[in-house]
Formats: sequence, structure tokens, C-alpha cells
Amino acid sequence: MKRSFAQLVVVTSLTLILLLTSIAPAEAITVNFTWQGNKGYSATGTFNYVQKTAPAILSEKGFGATEALESFIVSFADPSNHPIKTYNNIIDSVSTSNYFQFNFNTITQDIIGSIDIGGESPGDIYLKGTVDTDLSLIQVSDSGAEEIIDSNSGRIVVQSLL
Repeated sequence: MKRSFAQLVVVTSLTLILLLTSIAPAEAITVNFTWQGNKGYSATGTFNYVQKTAPAILSEKGFGATEALESFIVSFADPSNHPIKTYNNIIDSVSTSNYFQFNFNTITQDIIGSIDIGGESPGDIYLKGTVDTDLSLIQVSDSGAEEIIDSNSGRIVVQSLL
């Protein structure tokens, strides 16, 4: 009887181990994007989210815990392609920016609607506007005044990676 019980424990343990190791972990999808202004300034970025749990439209806004995005990084460069600044707008599913705004269609893999990404303090730079309408690269002076330094027709290019 002891032997039967020991065999049952071993078989049950092995079954549980096989079952637990065969469960696929949630896969995060990484998305890269680029923006090119009419005067040559540019933005490149990357963000990720868990594909299995993400809604059809990711819509994030403001400071604090995000609904779906796990990370979001954007970098800006001048017309000579010299880096200006990089911002980690979302770290470990928490937005670090009061003005952050971002919308993404997970089905079509397109950035959509209004966006506001990058910095927000004096000396910072950010990209703001409406995709497919008008996107402007704005620099905040040390006094807090905002100046559009480049813009385009709202075109932003997206590339998704698994």
C-alpha cells in the first residue's frame, strides 16, 4: 500500500511539473516607431505590451500605472542625426509623465489619434499632435515657453516585432 501511494505521489508530481512547464508564458510584443520632421529632426522609439491581454486599442494618458503598456522609450535627434535627448515615459508599467498621451491599435499595429510623448519640463523636447493630421516637435525653453522646432503631416512609421 505504501508503495502504491509513493508511486501515485511520483506520477502526480511529474504530471504537475509537465503541466506547469508546458503553459506558455505571456508573450510581450515590441513595437518600434520613427517620425521624421520636414526640417530633418527625428524621433525614434520603442514600446511593448503583453499581446494576449492587450485590448484592441491601447489608450494611455497621464502619470501613474498604465493599463497595458509595459515600457515606452522615445529619443530625439537633430537634422545632423545627433542625439538630443531620450525619455523613458513608461518604466515597469508606470508612466513617468503628467502629459503622456498615446494610442495604439493592436489589431492594425498603427499608432492612432492624439499623442504627447517625450519630456515636459523646461529644457525638454516632446512630440505632440494627431497622427495622420499634424505632429509637431516642441522644445520647452528654460523659461517654460514652447517653440515648434519641426513638424510634419502626422506621418509616423511603425514596425512590430515579437
